[in-house]
Amino acid sequence: MKILTTKIIFIAGLFSFLSSWGQLPQTKSVNGLLITVESNLLNVPPKDKYIKVADSLDKNLARNSNDTTSLFNRALIYYLYNQMLAEPYQHTKGTLENLTRAKTQIENAIKMGMQDFRAKQLRAQIYSELCFRFTNDESWMFSKVQMTSRKKLFDNYKAMANRYIDELAMLDKNNAYQYTKRKISYTYKL
Repeated sequence: MKILTTKIIFIAGLFSFLSSWGQLPQTKSVNGLLITVESNLLNVPPKDKYIKVADSLDKNLARNSNDTTSLFNRALIYYLYNQMLAEPYQHTKGTLENLTRAKTQIENAIKMGMQDFRAKQLRAQIYSELCFRFTNDESWMFSKVQMTSRKKLFDNYKAMANRYIDELAMLDKNNAYQYTKRKISYTYKL
């Protein structure tokens, strides 16, 4: 009887552990910053943790591109693995493209009527991360045309990030100071 009980507890624990690797990331707001529950401000979930979830969300969005919850969650996963903490080098291949996908998805979710405050937080954070991707530009890396294009993108992302940060400060008065500290003040250096 004792062996049977031990086996049941082991199987239940194993099932609980394995199923946690296939669930959507849960979020919370800490000082006005949206983070995942299992992470904190200084770490990122393991690279393979949300692969199956991301595949499932991609399939769901292929069938129903208006699903705001799927758009939010897919944008969140893109953000998690392409933010500064996950990919600190600004020119890591694919990060700018993935953040651009995240931006498009969260914008679509909000345009379709998603009222969740977390979506607005995520949108502001994505725009801030997009700006970060332009901070290491050097003149030897790009042609004049590329520099002009990148400056235009940076200025647009900066304006949008600051606009959305101001909106968050108005909506969340308790964290207004935290939001204003995150406003982007630097300029594109090329």
